[in-house]
Formats: sequence, C-alpha cells, structure tokens
Amino acid sequence: MTTSIAINKATNTDAHMRVTWLLVGGLFILRIPLYGGVPLVAVEYPDWLDPVWEIGTYLLTALLIWWERDRLADFHIDKVVLLIFIAGKPLELLLYQQQIPYSTFPNSVAYFLYLPIAIGLAVALLRTRPTLPKLNVRLWGWMVIGFLGGIALAAYFASVFKVYRPRFGGEAPTSTLLVFVPLWQMLYAGLGEEPFFRGFLWGSFRKTGLKDVWIWLLQAALFWLSHLSTLLYAPFSFWLIVPVGGLVLGLLAWRSRSIAPSLLAHGLANGLSGFM
Repeated sequence: MTTSIAINKATNTDAHMRVTWLLVGGLFILRIPLYGGVPLVAVEYPDWLDPVWEIGTYLLTALLIWWERDRLADFHIDKVVLLIFIAGKPLELLLYQQQIPYSTFPNSVAYFLYLPIAIGLAVALLRTRPTLPKLNVRLWGWMVIGFLGGIALAAYFASVFKVYRPRFGGEAPTSTLLVFVPLWQMLYAGLGEEPFFRGFLWGSFRKTGLKDVWIWLLQAALFWLSHLSTLLYAPFSFWLIVPVGGLVLGLLAWRSRSIAPSLLAHGLANGLSGFM
C-alpha cells in the first residue's frame, strides 16, 4: 500500500512538472526566439511583436503563478512579488499617460487585456487561498541591497554609454521623472524578464537537481542571448551591459530567494542610466 501511494505521488509530481515546463517553454519561446530573434531577420520591426511578447508573457506568468501557487517560494515568488505582479501591468497603463521619456502609449487595444488577466489571477488566488512565503526582515534588508545594486548598475550602464555613445541622453531629470521612469522600467522590463529568468526558469532547473551556481550562470547566459537583437543598434550593450546585468540581477534573486530585490534593481538600472 505504501509503495503504491509513493508511486502515485511521484507520478502526480512528474505530471505537474510537465505542465510547469510547458508553460516555462512558452515563456522561453516568447522571449528568445520570438522577441529576441525576429528583429534580427525582419526587414522592418513588426508592429505585432511587442504586444504578443508583453501580453503573452504576462498571461503565461499568471498561469504559472496559479499552477504553482502552493510552491511559489521554490520560484522566488513571495507576497511582495505577487502584489507587484498583479497591480503592476494595470499601473503601467496609467504611467503611459505621464509622458515618460522613451515610452509611448501602446497603440494596440490588446494591452487592456492586462486588466482581466490581473483581476482573474487575484480572484483565483483569493478563492484557492494558497500557501505563500511569509515576509521577514531579511527580505527588507535585501530590498535595500537591491536598491543600492540598481543604482550601481545604472552608474555602470551610464559609464558605458558615455564611452560608446557620448551624445546619448534623455530629458533633464526632474523629481517626477526620477520616480516614474524607474517605476515604469520595473513594470515593463522587470516584470517581463525577472519572473521568467530569475523566477520560474531558476526554480524549474533547481527541481532537476542542478546546483544554484550553475543555474546562476545558465540564466545569465540565456538572458544575454535574449538580447541578441541589441547587436543591431547597440553592440556595446550586448557585450558590456547585458551580461553584467544578468549576473548581478541573478545574484540578488539567488541570495535573497526573492525576485523583489532584482525587480527593484532592474527598474533602477534601466530607468536611471539615461539620466546619469
């Protein structure tokens, strides 16, 4: 009887992980072959590419959160991350109205799908009452480290831009822009990449028995590969900025066991570097 129960449990676990890997594979296809590869071969940048990647990524990540709702700690997802994820994309739609540099309001009504996805995930989680990681003081300490790490990355990114593209620059930084631009970058780039590379991809590889140090290097390599299209307009970014970012953001998620610090650092690094 005991052996039979153990076999059934192992079978159910394997079936569960197959679905997880299927959804993770969907995120991989969206981010690397599609979003990272299509611009390399397309004559003109396709209008459909951004909404397909952004909305598809948000939907698949929401499905993964619900599917792994009782094991979210294994994927560096906690209550802070859930709050940012659910509220983030609807908030991003509002931020587009603030005339943020480098961004324009999405020209596709499909982006309003963020709203039912966010509401649907929130309702599903409230109904199922999943077991979520408890917040602790340690996380807030890592949020401070993520804040400082994001500023350090921004300074490094800015120094690289200054050498290789000295005429690059944005608007003069006002207090409003210094808040809105990093926040927008956290919700746009951060939510598009951190839950995948430093969250579900990391946790899925760990369940195969791969050690964290190898996952850290592997996720950074895949993150680097996903930015291959930057070779077309900023090769220095591909060689000098992206690999460093992937390693630093991965280290934050690894040591903190949460992608909340890496989300914060991602937004600050992307958002402040242009002003610096």
